Amino acid sequence: MIFLKHIPNLLTIFNLLIGILGIINVFDGNYQNTLYFIIIASIFDFFDGFTAKLLSNTSLFGKELDSLADMVTFGVLPGLFLYKWAYLIPDNLYWLTYSAAAIPIFAALRLAKFNLDSTKNDSFIGLPTPAAALLSVTIVEIPFLVSWIYFIPIYSLIVSLLLIAPVKMISFKFKSIILRGNELRYVTVLLMLTGYALFQRNFLPFTVPVYIIFSLLSNIPSVRKVMG
Repeated sequence: MIFLKHIPNLLTIFNLLIGILGIINVFDGNYQNTLYFIIIASIFDFFDGFTAKLLSNTSLFGKELDSLADMVTFGVLPGLFLYKWAYLIPDNLYWLTYSAAAIPIFAALRLAKFNLDSTKNDSFIGLPTPAAALLSVTIVEIPFLVSWIYFIPIYSLIVSLLLIAPVKMISFKFKSIILRGNELRYVTVLLMLTGYALFQRNFLPFTVPVYIIFSLLSNIPSVRKVMG
């Protein structure tokens, strides 16, 4: 059916739409809603690639459209969110808030680099943009961090470097559900789910850091040999 081949691109467009609505909400001051927009968009972002492979309908057009949507949703939206949120910090130096622009800039660099990568890997190289976006809208819930006037520039620098770092990061695109070869994926998912079950929303700011820590551990040869 002709309709089926358009499903992946339609899901990508929904991702873009959610990103645009998220930006509008940030402008309206509805900062708390940004997390939900990022989560919903991440679901669309996962399933557009999943359905494209399922339907054997991957294309250069879909790949470019996906990166453009990700740029808006996982680049511009979290950067704008951090910029606006910084005004809530008492005695903040307003010019420091412009450092949040580094997030969308380095997200663009990462996405462009990703599009040129023709290798088929079972891991990401550099921090995925959805993870960076999720971290950006949840880390502000740690009071002692966001109360520091230099938090935004330092955070933006760290995340920007992680986006383009030549470091393997865990991908949750399971090729099979068997344990062997997926040990690190299962351990990471289990730890994140356990943390959320125990601490609920309070654990959200630590979800992506857990992912980053285990991804960095996976680059150590001895750990990679043991965990798969």
